[in-house]
Amino acid sequence: MLASIPAWSQWVARDKRWPPRGPWMWSLEHELPQLYREFNGIDFGHAHIAETLLRTRDSQLVEKARLQVLDFIFSSPPVPPDESQIAPTFVRMVWEVQKTFHWAHTLHRSLYDLFATDDIVDKETAFRAILKNYLKKPEAITYHPLDHHGKLWAWQESKSFAQKYPKFNTQIWAYHWLQAATYDVQLMGGADVQRKLLQRVIEHYHGYLHNPPTEWKFMPMMAEAAPEFSKRFPEAAAIFDNLHMLHDNLDDVLSSPNLYPNLADKRARILRILPIYLHRNHSPQDRYLEYHIPAEIHEMHRETGLRPPSVQEVLELEPQHEFHKQGHHPQTHGSSHGSH
Repeated sequence: MLASIPAWSQWVARDKRWPPRGPWMWSLEHELPQLYREFNGIDFGHAHIAETLLRTRDSQLVEKARLQVLDFIFSSPPVPPDESQIAPTFVRMVWEVQKTFHWAHTLHRSLYDLFATDDIVDKETAFRAILKNYLKKPEAITYHPLDHHGKLWAWQESKSFAQKYPKFNTQIWAYHWLQAATYDVQLMGGADVQRKLLQRVIEHYHGYLHNPPTEWKFMPMMAEAAPEFSKRFPEAAAIFDNLHMLHDNLDDVLSSPNLYPNLADKRARILRILPIYLHRNHSPQDRYLEYHIPAEIHEMHRETGLRPPSVQEVLELEPQHEFHKQGHHPQTHGSSHGSH
């Protein structure tokens, strides 16, 4: 009986990890509520595009989905969405990837909580405990810097999503810019300082949502948006760069029906990519050494053209001239959030 069931739809055990316990828990929600709601919107955005790409090839429907995501973000959602309800087909197809995403996003939330609280002075020690807990799980993403600009961006399907849907692609990159930039803001002071500075940062991010920065030709890197955090916590920075590259790889597969026409083909391709990113395949024995970026060219591998600013550069801009100086002119897109 089981043999007649398509491989992609066979039973896969599902579970979810609870965040590591500590006095930092829920600090993001309590201390930085506006940012917390922005991140809830981002969670919806990733799930909604995956499900949309599985359901349609119509560019107008994909654009409609992009605007739906913006409406959701600007509704300031008070709770994180259930991604299995937003993207049921995707979650069933590749639960293994969804589990990896969920655990990495949990690491994000735990670190935002840690840096949002004023109750913990020794954040370095707490960070090490959170990171150790993260890495010991089999779905953890590696902290080894991988070759994003090279081998991981040179597959047959690579750049498909960016080329077909440039606005949606750079809208997603804007999410990743905010996620990165937040960390450097959190290193600038306690919760009161963070709340004040983040108002400017979120305003800047909203400008990207209104007018996606399609001149960006590669995803924002942690070292670009959050250079201080990347220096002090390089393992986390590498994990999040790898996470964001995995998101791009996934969207490229889902945008290539000519190469992967059915769910079984998509699942097989995605599950060939996933192991490259998992920490257990890089330590203690490295099975994917060829996907590491050589240390001597780590800083040289950068795309040319206009790149995302660091959060410090954003904070130094005159508020009324931020987007004018960068060639961005926030404007409404005809969706219901135009008044925001």
